[in-house]
Amino acid sequence: MVPLERAILNTLVWFDLWHQPLTAFECWYFLWNEDGLVADSIPSEVSSALISLENKKLVKINRNFWQLADSPSYTEERLARARWSIGKRQRAERAAKLIMKLPFVRLVALVNTNASEGAKSDSDIDLLIIVKAGRIFLSRLLITILVQLLGWRRHGVKVANRICLSFYLADNELNIKSLAYPDDPYLIYWLASLQPLADFGTFNNLLADNAWAQNFIPHRYLVFKAANTQTVANSKLIWPEQALVGRLGDVLEYGARRLQLFLISRHKDSRLGDGSSAVVVSNNILKFHESDQRPQLAKNFRERQQQILAKYI
Repeated sequence: MVPLERAILNTLVWFDLWHQPLTAFECWYFLWNEDGLVADSIPSEVSSALISLENKKLVKINRNFWQLADSPSYTEERLARARWSIGKRQRAERAAKLIMKLPFVRLVALVNTNASEGAKSDSDIDLLIIVKAGRIFLSRLLITILVQLLGWRRHGVKVANRICLSFYLADNELNIKSLAYPDDPYLIYWLASLQPLADFGTFNNLLADNAWAQNFIPHRYLVFKAANTQTVANSKLIWPEQALVGRLGDVLEYGARRLQLFLISRHKDSRLGDGSSAVVVSNNILKFHESDQRPQLAKNFRERQQQILAKYI
């Protein structure tokens, strides 16, 4: 079994779960290197391997998009999702620009399917927000108020094109490996597809602290360029952040923490404390993904992987 062809099949299997065919370059860019054998491959080698797999009737191509041969064509669906993603990204960029004006915000990034142009028309817009250590609860409160006043916050049945504020990290705990399940391709691809919208010099630290993911998807980290990142000037720190770094900020953080812990405790059906990393509440991580499907996605991935590799053998 040719290692590169196996890696390409594994990559296409993962994206097949999302009905997302890939270009040849994307196959190289997101190449699943779980076995550690293809880190040095180049795009032209991936293109040649795809043709070889096509000759073996394991993959097919439509309008320059590659996918598994035994799946229905997802090309038109992917193109439609790319069109839907334009408006969602524009709203995310506007939200990021405003959120970055608040004190203590260090990074706003687009995540999940929106970051890889795979969002459905009725989906929300997921953001990762990184804030200054020691101000995570105050920052979350201020951001929630802002996005609510804008009428953009996801809540209740208002989901489509709304901003989902479900993941915060403090800038002193950027390594999220502790959130990974034993088998967690979703989290690795989540990191690989993350797109910074506005950055206060934190994104490179996020990548460095999560270098463990590079072992699985080396090419994504090799070619990443934050060309569209809005860099925030140091003047941001003068006011009002500087006024809130001392005792006043500590008092407000304490109050915001108590309020939010009280509100969180009222959700009796929450997965907080169930032994998973679906919902995490700490002084450095606030994560609220009640419908965390990562274990099931990993199971689906492994089953489909074995099915496809059995044909290859």
